[in-house]
Amino acid sequence: MASDTKKMRCAVYTRKSTEEGLDKAFNSLDAQREACEAYILSQQHEGWRVLPDLYDDGGFSGGSMERPALRQLLADVKAGKIDVVVVYKIDRLTRALADFAKIVDVLDGADASFVSVTQAFSTTTSMGRLTLNVLLSFAQFEREVGAERIRDKIAASKAKGMWMGGGVPLGYEAKDRKLLIVPDEAATVCGIMERYIASGSIRRLVEELRRDGFVSKRRVMKDGSVRGGVPFKRGALAYMLSNRIYVGEVVHKDKVYPGEHDAIVSRELFDAVQAKLADRTASTDGVVRRRVSLLAGLIRDDLGRPMSPCHTRNHGRRYSYYASSMNDDASSPALRLPAGELELSVRNTIAKWLRDGDHMRELAAGQSAEDIERMFKCCSDLATRIVTAPIAEARTLLEQLTLQVLVTAKGASASFELSVLGTTAGLVDIPEKRIGIAIPTSQSNYGHEPRLRLEPAGAGLISRDERLVELIARAFAAREQLLGLDQHQLDALPVTKLRHLQRTARVSYLDPAIIRAILNGTQPSRLSARSVWRMSDLPLDWTSQRQAFGIHTPQS
Repeated sequence: MASDTKKMRCAVYTRKSTEEGLDKAFNSLDAQREACEAYILSQQHEGWRVLPDLYDDGGFSGGSMERPALRQLLADVKAGKIDVVVVYKIDRLTRALADFAKIVDVLDGADASFVSVTQAFSTTTSMGRLTLNVLLSFAQFEREVGAERIRDKIAASKAKGMWMGGGVPLGYEAKDRKLLIVPDEAATVCGIMERYIASGSIRRLVEELRRDGFVSKRRVMKDGSVRGGVPFKRGALAYMLSNRIYVGEVVHKDKVYPGEHDAIVSRELFDAVQAKLADRTASTDGVVRRRVSLLAGLIRDDLGRPMSPCHTRNHGRRYSYYASSMNDDASSPALRLPAGELELSVRNTIAKWLRDGDHMRELAAGQSAEDIERMFKCCSDLATRIVTAPIAEARTLLEQLTLQVLVTAKGASASFELSVLGTTAGLVDIPEKRIGIAIPTSQSNYGHEPRLRLEPAGAGLISRDERLVELIARAFAAREQLLGLDQHQLDALPVTKLRHLQRTARVSYLDPAIIRAILNGTQPSRLSARSVWRMSDLPLDWTSQRQAFGIHTPQS
């Protein structure tokens, strides 16, 4: 009886690889959907009902799972909203065997099924699955052969100097698949390259072009939308400066061919620009060296901007930093921290957490004694490797922990995935959550500008500052000298020498806890002989002194 038939909720999925023809009143997606709905109607006696939701991916390849409608479809399947997924052909769903296996897992997990209206078979039998795998193998083969054919065509066309599409560079217009010079824009391109020769860097050139009203090429897309016509950004400008299109050449992979189009920049000017670009990336001996950065790609600031490794040179010495990328938000100041100190602090902070017995006992709660011992050993070994391993190996370990470092104007923190530790130690039932750890920092003023400074992750990691110790000794000596002088001798002293002795002697009145920290080498890293000597408003009471110096707990 019809009333006993289970109602089957059917979702129709359609896909087309290109956007061509999708603007028509009745397009390929509509045709696929109409065929699928007709098939569902033919199964009405089985309780099949089509859902009103549309799962249409127009302009998306079947070689990838990155399709919005497919993601929504799978999400609805997981939510139990769909019983049957109906497609016109299997290759509409996917052209990759690996992706199809993932989709089948989702369907099986939700007790849903899959139907292709033009390729009748059942995935509930082994023969049906074999048939499906054969069909998908041919679909994947067809896609890969098609891709190879297109790559060969592009390579052959570029070898002949043909322009193969893409964004039309500033200075040209595309006509009959050929690049033609736009005189006004060509003059702009030449002017920008000449400005770069005179400018100190690409960043300065970006600011200069923004100030003078230069904008990128304005493009009207097929759908009427407009792109470009905005101020240049550093990445786009760097690409333009190195684009060999402007000297009449076409590049394919590592080969350069004479192009069919005309050059708009002289060879001399272009070579000069390339030489300057090369100078900024090469060392003084002309050899480009790449330093592996421990935290590159793993660190961001509070505005979500990646903090990239960079360096400056002063008196022949190289200083490395992690600094906020200014590409997209030049209005907010960049955050910057010294690379070496930050990397050391991150290593030590995580290692300290891994060696903490309380953390390990909490992590292994409910496990057997043998498992707890294994967890302790695993985390201890991992901590040692993170601290002592070369940068490349340590970076791999931190990536496995899915480390993320966040820097704000007031502090820094690191976080990693807890379940990775359980997996590494072979434990089960470890919850999936991120562990957040504060990285020791402090703030100090440079002039009127507050800056974030890194503190050592553990006591005893900073060596004794002999200049500070010497200042303390000179302070006590100055105090003894002043106390031993009578009024006549004080009056006879030159004013400059008297003031120097008084300024030095006041340091001897520091809180003993501060002096003890200096002698033990456990003072905050921002404390230096220069900063103490230049402190004009040194508090008299010891509590205020400890607060001013960042020593919050009196040393016993």
